[in-house]
Amino acid sequence: MFQNSGLSLNQAPPIMVVLRLFLIGSIFGLVASIMLFFWHDSLTDISSSKTLALTHTLTLGLMGSFMLGALFQMMPVLCGVFIKSPENIAIRVTYTLAIGTIFLVTSFLYTNTILTIFAMIFLSLAIFSSVYIISKELFKIKHSSSSKGMLVSILLFALAAMLGILMLSLRAGFEIDINYLNLKALHFNIALFGWIAMLIVSVSFQVIEMFYVAPSYKKIYSNYLPISIFILLLLYSFNQFIPIFSSVINIVIAIYMFHAIYTLINIKRKKRPISDATFWFWIVGMISLSLFGIVYILDISTILSATLFVSFAISILFAMSYKIVPFLVWFHLNAKGYFDAPMMYEVISPKYAKINLYIFIVAIFTLIIATKFILLYYISSTLLLISFIMLYLAIYGAISKYNYTLINGKKFNF
Repeated sequence: MFQNSGLSLNQAPPIMVVLRLFLIGSIFGLVASIMLFFWHDSLTDISSSKTLALTHTLTLGLMGSFMLGALFQMMPVLCGVFIKSPENIAIRVTYTLAIGTIFLVTSFLYTNTILTIFAMIFLSLAIFSSVYIISKELFKIKHSSSSKGMLVSILLFALAAMLGILMLSLRAGFEIDINYLNLKALHFNIALFGWIAMLIVSVSFQVIEMFYVAPSYKKIYSNYLPISIFILLLLYSFNQFIPIFSSVINIVIAIYMFHAIYTLINIKRKKRPISDATFWFWIVGMISLSLFGIVYILDISTILSATLFVSFAISILFAMSYKIVPFLVWFHLNAKGYFDAPMMYEVISPKYAKINLYIFIVAIFTLIIATKFILLYYISSTLLLISFIMLYLAIYGAISKYNYTLINGKKFNF
């Protein structure tokens, strides 16, 4: 893995830059699972305080942490971008994002102007500093399809954050002459389809081929998809002034459906015979994205479409974590000269990852059925909790093995 990237230890961010974000993200996954267990009966009201708290625990706490961690790691690998002082930046981003998310979630649950203002401050520091640092470096390079997608996703992340801060300003009591419902829909769709989905798509352009020796995407497709999504979402942002653009979001989702099907075709044509857990996580994710598109466009069920999108995003999150974490431990120890560095399969056992896969698949299946049989939410949320506990323990165990080898391992004498 990454053998063609030319990645060296000097280019790679310190290992804890990534693993710290992954570890905190998995904790937010645990919290979201517990929220789902106790609050599932509130999910029918998408505007309820509990639904908002759960949604932002998932999007900012869980997905935000993992996706920023993945960006810090993937930018040197896929884009050749080197961020100066990544450790200091990552520490600042990690904790301001976590604290800001906690303030935001509590401000939804306990309507309080002070909590809302603190959420605005910490989240602004975390998000806009990340966007500035990452986009500044991405603007300097000659772009590949993946780097274009990353730049688009990070810019749209900034737009979604600005819209979110504007909404929080309204909640804090500031008077702004704007349609709140249109603002809410715009914030929701830009965050999901501009930030989360676009980042996953941009990474898939290279990692599907790299990880699984699968056929590459057609150049004309991968080169123009990010900018097409960007233009369509900007047009959609004018929906408040020109209502005809409201239908643009269905075109965006249809493009993502096509990408999911295209990815499934590519990944099934892989040349590497072994199908590990990460391969099946990608399959689950792309099937979920395809089904999400059908449910959303046909307006079948808001809860079902949200469930399928969450399944898509979290599946890829698991897939990338179980690839990136073992590689990072092996790579950093190997590069430091430890000849007894654990192999990737020793860092996280493939059997362990497969058990997590099976539990996650059952969790998602029961979660989908639970939209009709509400009592199943107790089972699905418990299984999701187990999945995130396993992910947390896998990441924590990887960090422990890394630290143990640093202290007790034997090094080559150069």
